[in-house]
Amino acid sequence: RMDEFGLKLIAMNERTDSFSDKVGKLLVGALPIVIRMLAFVGTIALLLVAGGIFAHNIEFFHHLLESWPAIVKEFLIGLVVGVLVLIPVLIFKRIRKKS
Repeated sequence: RMDEFGLKLIAMNERTDSFSDKVGKLLVGALPIVIRMLAFVGTIALLLVAGGIFAHNIEFFHHLLESWPAIVKEFLIGLVVGVLVLIPVLIFKRIRKKS
């Protein structure tokens, strides 16, 4: 929607150097940056949520690294568990692709 609004601002008048053109071009140009930022922040959030689920529901993870801040501990747990799940998924995909 951001890029569509930007295109509408650009098409709003005939002049090529109007305020609406500048704002429209800014919106269209900024959209890829906004999407990359959302992807990065979303990935961090998912790792924190997953790590929090494991840290709060599995006793071993709950007492692991007790002196560390919870956000760091949950991020690391989410990252490690994510990598451990990713490895067999990639192996399965590679095996399936060959056959």
